[in-house]
Amino acid sequence: MKELNSKRFSVFCNSEGIITQILQDESQFLSSTIVGNMLFTIVDPSDLNKILNFFQELQKEKTAFGWEINVVTEKGAETFTFFGGIFGTQIGIAASTSKDGAEELFTELVRINNEQTNIIRTLSKEKGKNQAGEEPTVAYYEELSRLNNDLVNMQRELSKKNRELDELNKLKNQFLGIAAHDLRNPLGIIMSYSDFLLEELEDELPADSKKMLYAIQSSSEFMLRLLDDLLDIAAIESGKLNLDIQKTDLQALVKKNVTLNAIIAAKKDISIQVETDEHVPTVNIDANKIEQVLNNLISNAIKFSEPNTLIKVKISCVENEVCVSVTDQGHGIPMDELEKLFKPFQKTSVKATDGEKSTGLGLSIVRNIIQGHGGKVWVDSNAGIGSVFYFSLPF
Repeated sequence: MKELNSKRFSVFCNSEGIITQILQDESQFLSSTIVGNMLFTIVDPSDLNKILNFFQELQKEKTAFGWEINVVTEKGAETFTFFGGIFGTQIGIAASTSKDGAEELFTELVRINNEQTNIIRTLSKEKGKNQAGEEPTVAYYEELSRLNNDLVNMQRELSKKNRELDELNKLKNQFLGIAAHDLRNPLGIIMSYSDFLLEELEDELPADSKKMLYAIQSSSEFMLRLLDDLLDIAAIESGKLNLDIQKTDLQALVKKNVTLNAIIAAKKDISIQVETDEHVPTVNIDANKIEQVLNNLISNAIKFSEPNTLIKVKISCVENEVCVSVTDQGHGIPMDELEKLFKPFQKTSVKATDGEKSTGLGLSIVRNIIQGHGGKVWVDSNAGIGSVFYFSLPF
């Protein structure tokens, strides 16, 4: 049952998110002038990234259920639950301040879509008359009706299963976040103590003891990285990639990051060279998140490069985008394994050159951060020659 005083609406949008039709708006929440404008215009600025992720899930999965997004109302920002699905060439979106209201509206969207199917069936019936003007057999239309009813039932079942999966995914992300957060502190203490012992007692410890301490230090450092990545993945999958967007000198940010990574690269006798266009404009980005992207890409280049090689980091401007590339002289990635790269927990057959460990999450996080900025990420690689990882950001 619809909750009292709840706001709710349903609309059809095109593939670009432009509203083409208001289907229901009982509380007259939407202005008629919104038709022809982006749905994004009614979303609170703090949740623009979340509505973008909602549309990305729609494009990828054909449905998206239970997204909680803040919408600008007369009372300020209010949380609406969004349901959406792709119906032919249109995107149907139902939203309400109550979850049940949104679900009810979405069911109505499915019904409207099936009415369109019935219209097509009626037209088929008209075209199906024979030359004598006689109707085709009743069995033919009964079969059409049965198929249409089966379609309605399948859509309802799909909607139910997707809601259940959405709830399970939320619980999984919540558990993952809690577990990672609670494990982080004790691991940090273990790593700090091992650092202290190695720094203060290195000359006094037997070789076997030092070896064990280095193993403790290395393992705890890897586990901390893994936990940080798990926390990032949990936040991203729950639609909580909060970006602090500010004007940033990307050129300076890249050079600073290269300087820090050059210390690690020097341990493997690897050099890092920066190339940049003469005039690189400032960009609106979350500097900390983009630095995380740079750390992932450059540390990967170091990890998979042989000693005495060169890594090139290049910044270039192309039309209305700035592009950053990281080129290594490593072993390259086999062509049939490239599709694994940006998926969580996926690893290629290429091994790190000095036995470094990998969580299998870094490039997935990179992709989500860059997409959250409205940018793109991709890779070119040749086995035995090396790889080039790119990301672009709009000005």
